[in-house]
Amino acid sequence: MNNLLQSHKTKLLSAMPEVKRYESRLGALNDWWGKIALIGKINSHNVASTILDDMSLTKDKFGELQHKLTHNLLIENLQKLVLDNSSKAQVAIDLLIRNLFERTADVGFLATDDDIRTFLSNKNADSTDTEFIERRLQEYVKKYSVYDEIIIFDSQGNLKANLDKNNIISDIDEALIEETLTTHKEYVETFRYSSLQSDRNHSLIYSCRITATDQRDSATLGVLCLCFRFDNEMTGIFTNLLPGGEDGVLTILGPDSKVIASSDQRAIPLQSLIPYHHSVEILNYQGQEYIVNTRKTEGYQGFKGLGWQGQMLTPLRSAFSRQASAASRADYADIMEQACTFPKELRDIRQASADINADLGLLVLNGQITSARKNAAEFMPVLEAIKQIGSDIANIFTESVNSLQEITVMSSHLDNAGFLASLAVDIMDRNLYERANDCRWWALTSVFRRILAQASISTQDKNQMCEILAYINNLYTVYTNLYVYDAAGEIIATSNDNDRGIIGMKVAETTGATQILQNFDSQIYSVSAFESTHLYQNRHTYIYNASITQLDNPRVVLGGIGIVFDSELQFKAMLSEILPCDDSGNILPGCFAVFAERKKKIIAVTHNSNLQVGEMLNLNEHFFTMKNGQRCSEIIQFEEINYVLGIAVSNGYREYKTCDHYTNDVLAFVFIPF
Repeated sequence: MNNLLQSHKTKLLSAMPEVKRYESRLGALNDWWGKIALIGKINSHNVASTILDDMSLTKDKFGELQHKLTHNLLIENLQKLVLDNSSKAQVAIDLLIRNLFERTADVGFLATDDDIRTFLSNKNADSTDTEFIERRLQEYVKKYSVYDEIIIFDSQGNLKANLDKNNIISDIDEALIEETLTTHKEYVETFRYSSLQSDRNHSLIYSCRITATDQRDSATLGVLCLCFRFDNEMTGIFTNLLPGGEDGVLTILGPDSKVIASSDQRAIPLQSLIPYHHSVEILNYQGQEYIVNTRKTEGYQGFKGLGWQGQMLTPLRSAFSRQASAASRADYADIMEQACTFPKELRDIRQASADINADLGLLVLNGQITSARKNAAEFMPVLEAIKQIGSDIANIFTESVNSLQEITVMSSHLDNAGFLASLAVDIMDRNLYERANDCRWWALTSVFRRILAQASISTQDKNQMCEILAYINNLYTVYTNLYVYDAAGEIIATSNDNDRGIIGMKVAETTGATQILQNFDSQIYSVSAFESTHLYQNRHTYIYNASITQLDNPRVVLGGIGIVFDSELQFKAMLSEILPCDDSGNILPGCFAVFAERKKKIIAVTHNSNLQVGEMLNLNEHFFTMKNGQRCSEIIQFEEINYVLGIAVSNGYREYKTCDHYTNDVLAFVFIPF
């Protein structure tokens, strides 16, 4: 940021209307001071010289202070913008990478699906077999709506099945198929134009070899391609990060610095080249200057994707025109005065201006006494005029510092806290969306359905189910256990060897199993209340359930699958991830965050040992009555400490908690010491 200041100081100041207004007012007062002093010298030779010289020195002190004020106003305004925009750019790329990490697990798991393996192994597969496997792919996309196409090829690159019948694949993407068949990596991630979706300008495709077994040297049967709804996902991310009316553009840059996604394609079209050199800079694009913030992904679980970056572009002409809300100006004046986060330099400037004005008052008083002694009544109005000018200058200093304090510092804290709370519930909804999908898809595993349909289940069958569950759990590590139960609710298989003791036990009604055993719809899932359970070492968690139905007659429920979410670890990680950090990446001292239900029960907490999961969060009732998707921020006192508190209510993600009949409102609270 220092390079930006040094290179573009004049340009930046010209874009700050508030600072320009203060400079203009101070300049006018300085000119008037000079004219008044000249009048005094002309009309009062016998007393004016020494007094006016002293006052001139005072005027020079004000001038030096004015330069300091302008510089600090510039720094603080720029810093607020850079922090806000860097945050948006960072979140845009990190949310996307988080989502794509899930896709890397999906393609690896789906490629091991027994039905797909059987289909490709059958050299005499007919149209009936193809229809069966395509129905299975349709079931998959009904759960994982992030995909709009799934394609299966054999080992020779011949098309065997695909989901989207409107997608006519007449030209095989040989380069993609060849790379997938020969790679030593677990999957291939491709973003470009592909003939596999010839009606698209670009496709994001995750491809993986399909092998006969899970062994490394297993024979290759074919290739699986999952086509991610990239443009659809980016629209959702941009909408959440850029509220209506904000004058800026969020983009995702490819490794060649070309735009691959844009929140406003009229302003910044796709394939625009945005050659950046620093994390923040001023760039000219098509005749308009932008302040540009570019951020690399922090990655997720070691996954960083294809080298993409998030970028926020704000037009310079409007970058500093935003104002604080009336509430922040009026309601928090006393608290702002105590804020340890307000820059010391600006406090010192405000105090220095008051001290200089006090000295000027003494000079004026001395001048008045001298004028009275020498009968220089004509000099009295000059002194009064200069005194008023000095007072006006000091008032401008105070006004400008207070305005910055209210508009820039306070609004920045309030906006940031609300933004972080909103980000927290968004990450939670996105994560739990995947959990609702996982249980429903794994419930369709054909082996489970065949075994549960048997009149009796052998120990060998149970062991086979345990092995499958363990394989899944090793891929999807956000669960501590996966288990399958029969129509009577008896657990017959588990993924966790340490939990084999639960086999033979009945699942409790509180797990959500009862509801699912009465349902045959493959789109329905149930979730337990957030309560302690022996299935999670007597800690609080969610358990997701889906019914397992008969292969030949899916209206017959054979049992269900329960997946135990590792809520303590995962929720703490989500909350820790959104807390504000210093330049070294350390969470700022005193900050903490909480997930809670509308009835105030704490779901998760991080960095506050005084609060415990399952206890009540003692905050004002009105926070817990906010509408879904709403966010706000306030200054509160909690445990005798002043905090900027950001609050946001979950709003779901895609169909999760929006149209799937599941209601579970969660609120995020972010506490930042003020």
